[in-house]
Amino acid sequence: MRRQPFISPIIADLVYQAVTGVSGVQFTDPLPCPNCMGMVVSHDMKQRRFSTVYSPEGEKHIYVYVKRFHCRECGLLCYAKAPFYDKSRFGSPIVDLCLSLSEDHTFSYAAVLMNRMGIAINRGTVRKTVQSHTHEVQSTDLFGLKLPDSVLALSTLVTTADPSQPLRGIDVLEACRMCPE
Repeated sequence: MRRQPFISPIIADLVYQAVTGVSGVQFTDPLPCPNCMGMVVSHDMKQRRFSTVYSPEGEKHIYVYVKRFHCRECGLLCYAKAPFYDKSRFGSPIVDLCLSLSEDHTFSYAAVLMNRMGIAINRGTVRKTVQSHTHEVQSTDLFGLKLPDSVLALSTLVTTADPSQPLRGIDVLEACRMCPE
């Protein structure tokens, strides 16, 4: 039997809180149509999976809500700015974590580390993510692991937020380093 890698409980909690703390956040700010820069009108709200985590009940999906808009000029259906990279099936902090961990570790070991942090992901998904997203990720070394600054900022936002107020989408975008221009 293989020995599991040691992940500091502080790091595991920090990453888990960052990823689960955005559950239910709404992203509703419209942007001009990306096709023709025309005026957009509200269409509906779409639920998007941000991540999948391990919970005591098993795997649990974390969802956010992204408003969709229709362009009055060209009819294109477009989305509000949300913390997702193009062609990504999960949130930008998960992509950033895959990229930063894969700099120093194999895809398999990066997946094992993420599993130990509570994120449900496999080696193939880490490999595919790293191959399709080649941007550079700003990261900080904590206890020998490179953690993306976006995950650290998101964790800070989630842990310091007022529990009586829902997180605002714009604050999550700023933490994920994805503010609209």
